[in-house]
Amino acid sequence: MRKKLVSVVVSVSVLAGGCGVFLKSEGQKSAESLSEALLTVTDMPKGWEETQRQVFDERGNENPSIDPSVWCAEASDSSGNLVVLAGESGADVEMNWTAGSGPRMMRLQAWSNKDVNDYLSEVRRSAESCDGVTSTDANGVTTETHLITGRTVGDESVSWSDSVTPPVSVVKDKFESVGRTTVARFGKVVMVLQIGDSAPAGTATLMDEDDWWSIVELAASKIEKAAG
Repeated sequence: MRKKLVSVVVSVSVLAGGCGVFLKSEGQKSAESLSEALLTVTDMPKGWEETQRQVFDERGNENPSIDPSVWCAEASDSSGNLVVLAGESGADVEMNWTAGSGPRMMRLQAWSNKDVNDYLSEVRRSAESCDGVTSTDANGVTTETHLITGRTVGDESVSWSDSVTPPVSVVKDKFESVGRTTVARFGKVVMVLQIGDSAPAGTATLMDEDDWWSIVELAASKIEKAAG
């Protein structure tokens, strides 16, 4: 599910006293302090296992933030800035849950920089532009995106669901992906949380919405404490 976690797609144990360096000059947090605020296996429902945890100084394939390629053509003017606005450093954790018909993956990222407001604004514009849009790329892969309303965390947030389906010509031999993404801001800290499932084409279903949102709220509450 590295592909957008479903596209997939994203993305927090309580900080001990004294942890979390506060950069007074800009109100930012260090990547190291945010790493301590990411969800752990003990926070999650039964069946999840951690597969990766990193503090990084440079973004790569393992910590891409939101890949602008996930957006429909209507969002191309705003989504292209996302990689730049996310900056270089941050922290992430990935977990897998394999009790269903196919793999489920969670990616949670957090970072802090001077561009967090602009980042959230660009994400919101992109998600709103793609709400209800179905698009097919040159390889025949179809993506459908839907904005999720009525669910908010932090100072501001935006959530959406998407599905990624292989071409009809090979659909019998391919997996499709479905998932949800939440991007939220807590002061000078951004959280990106993606949870998605892969299953044989035609059988993938979204995680129960309340179960999904309970994980989002838990992650948000812990990152909010770290943001101070």
